[in-house]
Amino acid sequence: MHDHGSTVPVVFGPVLLYLIGYLSVPAVAGFALMRIVTPPPRRVDALLVTGASTTTFLVAMLLYPSLALPPQAIVLLLAAGIVPFVVWWRAPHLIARVVPVAPCLVAAATTTALLWATVDQSGGYLAALTAVSWLTFCVPRSRAGRVVLRLTAGTLALSVVAFTGTVAASGGWL
Repeated sequence: MHDHGSTVPVVFGPVLLYLIGYLSVPAVAGFALMRIVTPPPRRVDALLVTGASTTTFLVAMLLYPSLALPPQAIVLLLAAGIVPFVVWWRAPHLIARVVPVAPCLVAAATTTALLWATVDQSGGYLAALTAVSWLTFCVPRSRAGRVVLRLTAGTLALSVVAFTGTVAASGGWL
């Protein structure tokens, strides 16, 4: 009999997932940080950010399956994180309808991220990724709206970088 064993080390899968996550995070956090001073993104930029955010979300789900978030909240966050990518990619005609709702969704996801970060850091991370996806639609019209957008974008950028730094510093484990 011949052997059907794999010559690839067992750690290759998780290492590849960590690399994908570590390469996606700069796009997500960088967008959130740059959103403080830049206008709303073009379609290509929004596709990159929402795609990177969704990819990072899925990688985090694969690496940390034991989240303290209820399963219903995880499914809701995943669906809410995928919708911006789908709208930018396949339904740009819906952007005008999504723009008025986006600030409320960003506020809800950011609040969830900040509240869950103390209880379940990875759950807060997933909520922050969802908020960054919806941040691509935010177009504030007032001065107060611009200030809130800048504060929210900075908070999201710092939270995504902080979580990724925590994972990297701990050797990939929480």
